[in-house]
Amino acid sequence: MLYLYGLGIGLRSILKGRLDRENIKNLVVPVNYWRTLEFRLAHAALQITRADRVLDIGSPKLFSLYLSDRIGAEVFSTDIDEYFVKSYSAYRELKGIDERRFHVMAIDGRDLPFDEGYFTKIFSISVLEHIPDDGDATCASEIGRSLARGGICVITVPFSPTGAVEYKFPRQFYWASKVQEKINEGKVFYQRRYSEKDLYERIVGPSSLTVEKILYMGERFALSRRKELSEYFHPLLGPLHPALSYLFHSAPMPSWRGMRRPLGALLVLRKA
Repeated sequence: MLYLYGLGIGLRSILKGRLDRENIKNLVVPVNYWRTLEFRLAHAALQITRADRVLDIGSPKLFSLYLSDRIGAEVFSTDIDEYFVKSYSAYRELKGIDERRFHVMAIDGRDLPFDEGYFTKIFSISVLEHIPDDGDATCASEIGRSLARGGICVITVPFSPTGAVEYKFPRQFYWASKVQEKINEGKVFYQRRYSEKDLYERIVGPSSLTVEKILYMGERFALSRRKELSEYFHPLLGPLHPALSYLFHSAPMPSWRGMRRPLGALLVLRKA
């Protein structure tokens, strides 16, 4: 449904004369390989209703727009960079969503400008791993502070049984200018892959939230030890990403042990 929703947004925008990168992306690959799985699991775990006030920290923005438009929740869609503000403000107008129900703003997840317990639901899809130094722990603490009692938070991050840190050239990702960690042979910090121990020490512990469940995500087989299957996908396969996800992703499991290739973790946390 989210895939079709994105296609509709892209098509309507282009018919109105807005031929830009975001609209073309919505036509070619509105929901990519990994987000297909992550958003499906997050949507099921969050159980968002119209009565919820929801915070999205840095996730791909289409999911936030969908939750506000189709479910009617009040959603705050945020990112550290303002690249998305103009396009998603236009989408809000296109869909006739009240601006009091869908907020778009550039903020830093390490310093959330909201009162304690302001949100009933929070999610962050593939974001915390990109925050350098101890910023992921700081963001987790801010999530715990901003979540209301009884509220639910869903976080996804890459996983590795032994943990790992990855570097990339700054030109390869849009938030590189926000990274403060030292350069490594021309590359800067890109992301970490969390071990099970890391999940508890860097996210669960600092958040002070209770673990409802952790699900591990992976692939059914591998062409290489070093690469994920999606790294082999040709750009023209964009429209097939949801189908490829159903074909190649293994069923989420409560333990990574015994999985053929665990690559990600989804945490469902609750504030007691």
